[in-house]
Amino acid sequence: MHGSRDIWPDIAEQVAGCIDRLGSGEFYPRFFQMMKTLAQIDQYMVFEFSPNGDYATCRLAHNVERPDLGLQLASLYLDGAYLDDPMLKELKQSVLSQADAAPYRLLAKRQLPPVYRRRFFNVPNFDTKFSLVVLDRTSQHIFYVNFYSKKEDGFAEGQLDSLKQVASLIGSLLLKHFRDERKQRGMIKSLLASGLSEREAQICDMILQGHTAKSTGNALGLSESTIITYKKRAFKKLKISRKSELVRFV
Repeated sequence: MHGSRDIWPDIAEQVAGCIDRLGSGEFYPRFFQMMKTLAQIDQYMVFEFSPNGDYATCRLAHNVERPDLGLQLASLYLDGAYLDDPMLKELKQSVLSQADAAPYRLLAKRQLPPVYRRRFFNVPNFDTKFSLVVLDRTSQHIFYVNFYSKKEDGFAEGQLDSLKQVASLIGSLLLKHFRDERKQRGMIKSLLASGLSEREAQICDMILQGHTAKSTGNALGLSESTIITYKKRAFKKLKISRKSELVRFV
C-alpha cells in the first residue's frame, strides 16, 4: 500500500486535523483517514474497562463494509465474550506493569480458541488483528483498541511497522478524544438542565470550543444571523452576556 512514498508528512497533517477535532463527532472521519494512510483496516473496535472489571462499554465499533455488523459484534463481545479474550488479559497485565507504554500485539485467528475464533473472526471474515491498550491514569480505566484485517496474510510488513511506530500516538489521541467527548457531553447536559433547547445548547457548546458564529453556521448548515439569534436567546436564559461568563457557568 505504501510503496516508496513517504507517508509521514501526510500523517503529521492528519494528526493535526485529529487534534483540532478532539471531543467532537468530526474527530472520527479524520481519525479513520489517518489510519487508512497507515494500513488497510477493515474494522475498528475500542472498549473501555474499569480497574476491577465491573464496568465495560464500547467506545467505538466501526465495520468499514457493514456498520450493522460492527455493532452486533461489539454487543456480543460485551455480553461476556471479553472474559475469554486472551489478548485482552495479556495486554492488560502488560500495561499495568509498565504504565508509560502502550503495549501492542498482533494476533492471527489460528491462535484463538475455536468458539471465539468462529464468532469474532470466521463470521465477519477477519484473519488478523492488531491490538493495543492504553491506561487512563486519572480513572485507571483501560482502553482496548483493536484493528482488524481481512487479508489472509494479515497486515503488510510496511503497514505493520507503521502501526507499531505510532501505537502510543494512536492510544494518546483516542484517550484524549474520549476524555474531551465525555466532558462535552457533560457540558451539554448542564446547559440542557439550565433550560436551553438542544440547538441553543449545541451552539453554546461550539462557542466553548472556540467557534465563531460564521464557523458554527458552516458546521451546522445555518446562517450566521440564525446562529447569533440562538446565541442571544441562550445567553438571555443563562443570564450572561459574554463567553467568559459561559465558561464560568459550565
